[in-house]
Amino acid sequence: MTNGKENSLSNGLKKEISALYEIMRDEKLEELEIEEDDYYVHLKRKSKNAPRQQVQQTVSVMPSAGEPVPVAPEISAGDTVKSPIMGVFYRSPSPTSSSFVKEGDVVVPGKTLCIVEAMKVMNEIKAEDKIKIVKILVENGNPVTEGQDLFVIEKA
Repeated sequence: MTNGKENSLSNGLKKEISALYEIMRDEKLEELEIEEDDYYVHLKRKSKNAPRQQVQQTVSVMPSAGEPVPVAPEISAGDTVKSPIMGVFYRSPSPTSSSFVKEGDVVVPGKTLCIVEAMKVMNEIKAEDKIKIVKILVENGNPVTEGQDLFVIEKA
């Protein structure tokens, strides 16, 4: 987002998403999905009362032989930060900047942990509580899916 046009588009989109979120909150909706000819929006609110779940994740690719080959080991996740949307994971605001966080960091609520870019919109993922970053699970520049674990964390 380097020019004024992209910033105003981003701010306009942020306002629309904020308005949709307010409607979701007021109507006590957990999910909202809107599909039009030229765009698709899927919003999902976190429930503060939802129990944390144990998640196992396996990543594999199909080689030409047809047998799946594990790319990453299974991860049994306890407390994690998940991606709220599908997009591209970035550890820093620009290629020349230092990472927002590194393993072992203790961060305060509101601290940016990473960015997930979706449809040319940079979405900052922030800490909700004071936490310690135990493990970063995604490589910089890799695609992520909605609900994918990004960080293993501990309450600090």
